[in-house]
Amino acid sequence: MKKNLGSISLVSLLALSMVAAGCGKESTTSTPAPAASAAATATAKANEPTAEIQLMFPGTPQKDVALVEAEANKYLKDKLNVTLKINAVDWGQWDNKLNLMIASGEPSDIVFTAAWQRYAINVAKGAFLDLGPLVDKNAPELKKELDPAFFDGSKINGKNYGIPTNKELAATRGVVYRQDLVDKYQLDVSKVKTWADLEPLLKVIKEKEPAITPFFMTATSNGVFDGLDWDALGDGAIPGVISKTDKSTKVLNQLETPQYVDIMKLTRSWFKAGYVNKDAATSTVTVADQAKAGKVFMWAEGLKPGKAAEMEGYVGFKLGQIDLTVPTITTGDASGAMLAISKSSKNPDKAMKVIGLLHSDKYLNNLINFGIEGKHYVKKSDNIIDAAPGIDPKNHPYNPGAQWELGNQFLNYLMSNENPKKWDLFKEFNAKGVKSPGLGFSFDAEPVKTEIAAVTNVSKQYEAAIRTGSVDPDEKIAEYLAKQKAAGVDKIIAEKQKQFDAFLAANKK
Repeated sequence: MKKNLGSISLVSLLALSMVAAGCGKESTTSTPAPAASAAATATAKANEPTAEIQLMFPGTPQKDVALVEAEANKYLKDKLNVTLKINAVDWGQWDNKLNLMIASGEPSDIVFTAAWQRYAINVAKGAFLDLGPLVDKNAPELKKELDPAFFDGSKINGKNYGIPTNKELAATRGVVYRQDLVDKYQLDVSKVKTWADLEPLLKVIKEKEPAITPFFMTATSNGVFDGLDWDALGDGAIPGVISKTDKSTKVLNQLETPQYVDIMKLTRSWFKAGYVNKDAATSTVTVADQAKAGKVFMWAEGLKPGKAAEMEGYVGFKLGQIDLTVPTITTGDASGAMLAISKSSKNPDKAMKVIGLLHSDKYLNNLINFGIEGKHYVKKSDNIIDAAPGIDPKNHPYNPGAQWELGNQFLNYLMSNENPKKWDLFKEFNAKGVKSPGLGFSFDAEPVKTEIAAVTNVSKQYEAAIRTGSVDPDEKIAEYLAKQKAAGVDKIIAEKQKQFDAFLAANKK
C-alpha cells in the first residue's frame, strides 16, 4: 500500500467536536419518481434477480427477527429489488465468526467494524472493499448527511473502508450500575471520582447480595482497563499508544507503563476480593444479557449523555452511570462504529445502497432497530416510543439494542424514559471533548502485518486473563511482554511512531 499520511486535513478533523445533531438530517424516503420514470424503473427491476444482502453485526439474536426481515423485505423489494438477511452474532462469538468468514472468503455483504474491533488489521488483510467509488455511485447522500470529519477520521492510507455511524463523537469511560440496589443500600455514588472509589460500593453488594456479581467482566470487555488514558492511534488491537490528554507524541507500549501495571493490580485486588466473576477470563456472555437476568450490579462502559437510559430498555432495570474520565475525541471515536462491505460480497453496489438507506431512511432505520410498530413498540408521540402493551422488557422479542452500530442515530426514535433533549446534550458533550494529539491519524498496518499477526496470537494467551484480574499481574505482564518482544512488538511500535511523526509533520501549522 502506498502511504499518503498527510492527505487527511487536520483542520477538518478538529471540526469533530463541533458536529451537531443537526448534521444527521431526518430525511425519510425519497420523493416518488414521475409515473413514466417509475414504470421504467419497475421494468428494469423485473428483469433482474432479487439480491439478498446480509447485514452482520455483533449483538444478541432476536426471537422475532424473521418478522422484521419480512417487513423490511416488503419495503426493500420495491425500493431496491433486494431482500435483507439480519445476522446478529453473539458478542462472545463475534471475533471467531468474523475471522473465519474473512479467512474462508465466505460470501457476505455489510459487516460491522470499528477501530477497537481490528479495523486496521482486517483492512491490511484485504477483508473490506474501498468504499469511495461505491459511495459516489450508490449513496452520494452520505456525503451530505455525515460531516466530512467522519470520513477523514476513518480513512486508512487515504481510503474509507467503513461508513461511520452518525452519533456522538466525544467519549468518556466509566460504569453503569443498577439504581434499585444503590437506592436499597443508600450507596453514595456522588463520592465516586476514581475507579478505586468504587470499592466500598462493590463491598456492600458482595456482602448483602451474594447471588449478584458486584462487577461483571467478560473475555472481550475491558473493565477497569477502560480507565487508562490511551489513544491507540486508529486500532485498539495493535500495540502502541499515546496519552489522549497530554501533549506527548511518543508512542508507548502500554505494557511497559506504570499506569498499566497499577490498573491491573487494582483489577486483581477486586478479583481476589470476589467482586469480579470468577469466569471473567473465559466468559462469552454479554454484560447486558447478564444484567438483564438480574445477576449484575455494575460494569464498565464507554459513556455518553443518556447511555444508562438508552440501555434500560434492553436490560429492564433502572440504571445509573458514573463518568470517570473527561470527554475526549480520537480517531478511534470517529471510527468507533462503522459498516463495511466484505470483499466477498456478490452485490457491493446494492449493499452500499442499503447502507445509504440506514443513514437516510427513517422508516427502515427504526424498523431494523426497534421492530414493527404496534407489535414491538407503540408511539407516544411522533418521535417517542414505548414497548408494546404486554411485552416484558426482559423478554422482549425484538430489541437488539444496536442503534449505535447501524446507520444514523439521529433518525432513531427515543424511548419514553430518555431525555427528549438527548441530541442537544450530544452537542454539548462533543464541544467539551479534549482532542487527542493523534486525532485524524490511522495506522497503516500493511508494513508490519506479519508481526501484528504474531503479537495478536500472543495477546490471545494473556490479554483476557490479565485484564480481568484472573492472574497475578506482576508475573504475567512480564511474561506477556517478553513474548510480545519475541514476536516483534518493538518493530510495530517503531513503525507506528514513524507513521505518526510523518502525519504530525504533514499537518504542522
